Amino acid sequence: MIRLDLYKNKNVAVIGFGKSGKAVVDCLEAVDANIYLYDDNGIMDQHYQCMFCDPSDFDWPNLDVMVVSPGISTLWPQRHRAVDLAHRHGVQVINDVDLFQLHVGCSFPAKKNVSAPKTIAITGTNGKSTTTALVNHVLTTANLKSCIGGNFGIAILSLTDDLDFYVLELSSYHLDSSNILGFDTALLLNITSDHLVRHGGMPGYITAKQKIFANFPAASQAIVGVDDTNCRKIYEFLKTVKHPEIIPISGTEIPENGVGWCDGMLVDNRPATDGYPKIVCSKDDVLDGIHNRQNIAASYAACIANGISAEQFVAALHSFRGLQHRQELVATFGRIQYINDSKATNAPSVEQAMMRFDNIFWILGGRPKQDGIESLTKYFRKVKCAFLIGEAAHDWHSYLEYCRVQSEISETLDVAVRRAHALAQKEETAVVLLSPCCASFDQFKNFEERGNMFAEIVQKICAGDDFVNFTSI
Repeated sequence: MIRLDLYKNKNVAVIGFGKSGKAVVDCLEAVDANIYLYDDNGIMDQHYQCMFCDPSDFDWPNLDVMVVSPGISTLWPQRHRAVDLAHRHGVQVINDVDLFQLHVGCSFPAKKNVSAPKTIAITGTNGKSTTTALVNHVLTTANLKSCIGGNFGIAILSLTDDLDFYVLELSSYHLDSSNILGFDTALLLNITSDHLVRHGGMPGYITAKQKIFANFPAASQAIVGVDDTNCRKIYEFLKTVKHPEIIPISGTEIPENGVGWCDGMLVDNRPATDGYPKIVCSKDDVLDGIHNRQNIAASYAACIANGISAEQFVAALHSFRGLQHRQELVATFGRIQYINDSKATNAPSVEQAMMRFDNIFWILGGRPKQDGIESLTKYFRKVKCAFLIGEAAHDWHSYLEYCRVQSEISETLDVAVRRAHALAQKEETAVVLLSPCCASFDQFKNFEERGNMFAEIVQKICAGDDFVNFTSI
């Protein structure tokens, strides 16, 4: 747990009592802060010493700061009323990333202890969890003390002090409400349409994502994907403002002075590289799927920038099994694969799975996002049948019928999996793919619960001698 001595005996308001909010309260109680707590869902826990009350009843004139959870809107689509009250009373609004930064000192280079842990912060619309997990895996395989926190892993403030590296996955929600930034290594993978309602449209979403490069300390690195137009523009802008070391990365080409792929080879094309340009590894050494190439290039750039050798990176890559819920093979029955891609909550993520597989029995649906499934039409020829669940089911069923894609409204995941399993048995080879293109919150707590349920159902219905269970390997 991070110690927040700066707030000892201070008066602090905390808005939101989920994973990050509970970690904030734990840290503040450890330094005897006076805490006013509010949660929109009315969540309370009498084990805490907080004052649970409505924001209108906070002691605003005497509050020192207000800490908001990532899910609390500070501007779009409508600013949370607690944020309105804080602005009205002149109370600073921050989040757990800011509290972490105040402790670690990344935002204050002159005060930062050179022996203090380094922070690698990672964001992007797609691939950030896989990249975060791979960076952490490489560091720990090299016998360095490293831990994942933030949007993936444990809450940021639940991390400990005795580490060499903090590897933080930061969502646009984290970055949007952060005010105190400045990481040793900041990595932006890609930007495609997502969370547009929360950010008031694409410009607001881009603004949130590029905040990861704000207030950089000296001797830091900026790593930027250049495979999409939005990130390429950010990369070009960073070059004009003489940003600290900038490393472009790509999954489809070898960028000038960067790291990328060509002819199935990962190439380090930085001028400072020994033996430049240097072939690091081939596609045969890495995670399956073209979609992972940008993740690998980014992870390599981040690790090399922090003292890992190319040889150490490749050795660790061989033992990395990929990320749960992201194109995860949970079982095979005969010649049929069952793929858990529950983390694919938007069309660009689903596209990566569609590119990889054929003869697909596709399970999709949930709480729809703004971009829908229209951009996936070029892959519909690969879909044998679609099984629709959740809030999106009826609208998307109509659209798939219009596109002449065989589809069924299943409503719930268990019905969808059983129907997909039954129809897939008639094929010589097939893939039963859970790749929802939707948020999970209409029927599940999160995408992990949705993916775990998919795996459990598959295991129950795939009984027989030909069944091979990969989840326990």
